[in-house]
Amino acid sequence: MPFLARLTPAVLSLALLSGTAASSAHAAAVPGDHSTDRTAWLCKPGMADNPCNQDVAGSPQRRDSGGSFTMRYPSGQTVTLDAERAPAGHKEAFAGPSKPSVDCFYAYPTVDMLGPNSSRAAEEQLMAVMLAQVARFSGTCRMFVPVYRQAAFTELLSGGKSSALNRGQTDIGSAWRDYWNHDNIDPVSHRHRGVVILGHSQGATALTAMMRREIDPKPAVRRHLVSAILLGGDVTLHSFHHLPPCTRRSPRAALPTGCIVAYSSYAQQPSANDMFGNATSRWNPVLCVNPASLLNGAPDTRRQALDAYMPTQRTLNGNLLSPKGSMGVVLTGYRVPDAAAGYVHHPSALKGECRLQKTAHGTTSWLQISGDTSAFTEPNTKSLLSGLHVVDFNVAQGNLTRLARAQSAIWQARHQ
Repeated sequence: MPFLARLTPAVLSLALLSGTAASSAHAAAVPGDHSTDRTAWLCKPGMADNPCNQDVAGSPQRRDSGGSFTMRYPSGQTVTLDAERAPAGHKEAFAGPSKPSVDCFYAYPTVDMLGPNSSRAAEEQLMAVMLAQVARFSGTCRMFVPVYRQAAFTELLSGGKSSALNRGQTDIGSAWRDYWNHDNIDPVSHRHRGVVILGHSQGATALTAMMRREIDPKPAVRRHLVSAILLGGDVTLHSFHHLPPCTRRSPRAALPTGCIVAYSSYAQQPSANDMFGNATSRWNPVLCVNPASLLNGAPDTRRQALDAYMPTQRTLNGNLLSPKGSMGVVLTGYRVPDAAAGYVHHPSALKGECRLQKTAHGTTSWLQISGDTSAFTEPNTKSLLSGLHVVDFNVAQGNLTRLARAQSAIWQARHQ
């Protein structure tokens, strides 16, 4: 039996999102906005009919008749960013953007399985994962989402891993330089703006490579980093020379900026065979920064309430036959609720704490998730070899968006 035929949908979904098993949604295949010959944008403030619905200042490009802030799929389906609070179910309105003072630069995880789809299908998948992970950051920042060529799953199986990953890293580096040189300049002050960098899995890996070249060694650029949230990409303690992990020793200490938030989430202790959190060095472990602890000024190792937001069928452009829409394979093992809102909010249903375990092979570091996961996981999730990787952003999305907002306000006050 061929190897691919023997892979279960669950295992394929893990490979699909990991930094070592990926897709090839080619930049040239998606008809986005091209600022240079090398950059295609899924979302860029001010581009014609921006799917992320932000004009050049970051305010809504178009208004919804109901008054809610919405984003849009290429097919035309609009998505509200409002949430439904569990378990009561009452609506929580999303405060839309109004000339945000900082930017967000996002690199998505792998979304295709075995290779490039049609331009429209690829764009739909990219929009689905962006909506699930980071759309709600748009209340704080202008959203820049470049399209990049990812390593295809088939390439990685055949041994082309390094060159395939380098392709995506080249695209992200080029997109960053395009953004920094042409789009990061504030239209009013004409100075460089602050930027929050967001990435997951293969996207986080590509951003880490970019930051090593374009941000970490350059003080003039480094001072404009509000923070970098790099989840599920095995960022280590010494990935950078000048960019530290975000730490805060007490509630009275100032919230830091210009630092790194990173973790891989698990509902149980990962093993040495798991995909994320393992490092071969005892002196350079994979980072775990608990965003809830950072906001509260508590140690990362102290259990804290997490603020989870899970996407609904409406967000994922799902239907009766395919409730998870374009993310059907990726979200194997996860429940996707049918609700009128874009997200279901699970306040304090989960708890999180960072753990570090020394092993015979080095170290294992992860964000331990406890509490009631039954509202969004199916029973087979516990057997997956990546923990809660595909919902790394979602298990603490409320904490992460509040953190980005607070860090942005601090950065802005210091740089006015």
